[in-house]
Amino acid sequence: MANISKFDREDVLEKAKNLFWQKGFLATSTREIQTTMDMRPGSIYAAFGSKADLFHQTLIHYAQTSAHVLNEHLAQHDHAWDGLKQYLRGLIVPCSAQVPSELCMVMRTLAELDESHQQTLDIAKDLLTQVENRFADIVEQAQQQGDLSAEFDKQKVAKKLQVHIIGLRSYLKATGDTDTVSQQLEEFFTQLEAQ
Repeated sequence: MANISKFDREDVLEKAKNLFWQKGFLATSTREIQTTMDMRPGSIYAAFGSKADLFHQTLIHYAQTSAHVLNEHLAQHDHAWDGLKQYLRGLIVPCSAQVPSELCMVMRTLAELDESHQQTLDIAKDLLTQVENRFADIVEQAQQQGDLSAEFDKQKVAKKLQVHIIGLRSYLKATGDTDTVSQQLEEFFTQLEAQ
């Protein structure tokens, strides 16, 4: 157990997250995990449990990191809607070292796995619901600040945001066409604001 304290847990989870996000759960080998995390199998098992347990922790880490980024954007703007728009614009980017796949890691997980991985699917679905609820809270703030119509059902707008982002990121992955994706996102914002 002494070796467990010799690594930076957040750093190791970040490395594992990027590996899983890039390759998916099923295609990631144990050896790749060991190499990426620079840890021996026994240390990985002692610190994180099985491959599935590690993946669950990386999914939660991914969601927490995303929530932190969203909160930073919100803090930089007087209006919640402006912060959310800036955050969403940041999601529409091609693959890079920070974004190993254009697809959200949670959506990639839901698309990759079947019911034989029910616990993982349940975690991913719960994380997606949490994001949707957070969007709904921000929509409500935007309504109170006069940036969106008070007539909107905040939960329905949050669902539309989720569907739109998932669709745009999938289109980006398929085509690499960032110009069209960015234009469609801006048009979506304009349509919501005009109502």
